[in-house]
Amino acid sequence: MKKVSKLVMMLLLGAFTFGLTACSSDDNNESSTVEDPVKNYPTAAPTSMEEIAKVYVNSVVKPTYKELAAESNTLYNACSNLYSKASAGTMQQSDIDAACDAFKSARLLWEQSEAFLYGAAEDKEIDPHIDSWPLDHDELVSALTSSEMLAGIKGENPTQFIFEKNADFQSVLGFHGMEFILFRDGANRTVAALNANDTDPQMTSVKGIDELAYLVAIAGDVRNMCYALEASWLGSEADATHTAWLNSNASYVVNELKNHLTSPKGNSYAEYLLATGTANGWNETWQATLSNIFIGGCSNISQEVYTQKLGQAYRVATGQGGTDDAGDYIESPYSKRSFKDYQDNIYSIKNSLYGTRDITATAPVQNSLLNYLKHNGYSETAELSAALNDALSALESAKNSGKAFIDAPGDAQVKNCIDKVQALDDALQAAGKWIAKQAK
Repeated sequence: MKKVSKLVMMLLLGAFTFGLTACSSDDNNESSTVEDPVKNYPTAAPTSMEEIAKVYVNSVVKPTYKELAAESNTLYNACSNLYSKASAGTMQQSDIDAACDAFKSARLLWEQSEAFLYGAAEDKEIDPHIDSWPLDHDELVSALTSSEMLAGIKGENPTQFIFEKNADFQSVLGFHGMEFILFRDGANRTVAALNANDTDPQMTSVKGIDELAYLVAIAGDVRNMCYALEASWLGSEADATHTAWLNSNASYVVNELKNHLTSPKGNSYAEYLLATGTANGWNETWQATLSNIFIGGCSNISQEVYTQKLGQAYRVATGQGGTDDAGDYIESPYSKRSFKDYQDNIYSIKNSLYGTRDITATAPVQNSLLNYLKHNGYSETAELSAALNDALSALESAKNSGKAFIDAPGDAQVKNCIDKVQALDDALQAAGKWIAKQAK
């Protein structure tokens, strides 16, 4: 999770618990009149809950983390090239643009992994390490004006220095530290901007070249964390060069991670999930495993999107904010890609339910969660698929509206997105409770 107060977390947990007890389809005897946007469900029913879990792991989770690891390396290389060119006085706009494009590619994959943050990302605290926000300007100013920090990020191993010395600047690591350096006001930074001191009111004493040195250090840290996610979920199927890098060049990371690069049972997280019902498994039953995909995974991120990512700034902007709400609690404000991030979060839910990473898919695969609901008589399958479609459509409209979230957090389109994602969350919780009670 991100920088959410204990009180807010308690409220989220309360909402989660309520959803388990109050959102069951069993409590609603009204017949559905909702048209299911999925027109072409497979003719054949899923073969088993175990096969559904295999498709989820092998077709969604593992390839997402494998591609994220590869793109994080591309991002690191682009940032390293940018700093080298700036240091040599040969930086061009194309070098900056390449780093920005690499950031967007890696960021998309990270956001599309958030429906399965449970597991390695949560257990090893990788999520808060590389994706905490909002960025604390005071921390960043302190970091980039500190002689110790500047020496460290320009020293022999800047990435290791960042990893080991981050206690005082946790909020400015990861994706959002990189975002601040690469983007401003929704646009890529320019050569002129990065050749001069920063123009941000709190950053005018910070040199652009020092920002770029910091960029490379945190890009290396993100790469290491993404390699760790890949290795933890894929085990021996992870890219061998990535795992070798961790063990030989970034052992300081591996040594600090809970259970290092394995699950609590010493196997990969993929093996851990697929060993359900055995001594080395995550859960005792397949029903619990599939229910957790709905609730611990998909519902968890949908709830964060509507209550926190959209909700905090909206409540403040419309005069409804509580003591734990912050008007600047906005993800990706510098690139103005907030709605894109949130939509990718919902695509991570679609991928999980459909059993494919094709976000344009109009039908789930045979051994998928959504197809299981359809073929096993779940009466609210249409409501769930319609809610998913509505949430994606609302965020698509907001994304294309020309009004970035940071510029209009109290706009009616934000409330529409909140309502649609909340409806999706309700549907996910109901389906998760239902599937927990089914026979194999």
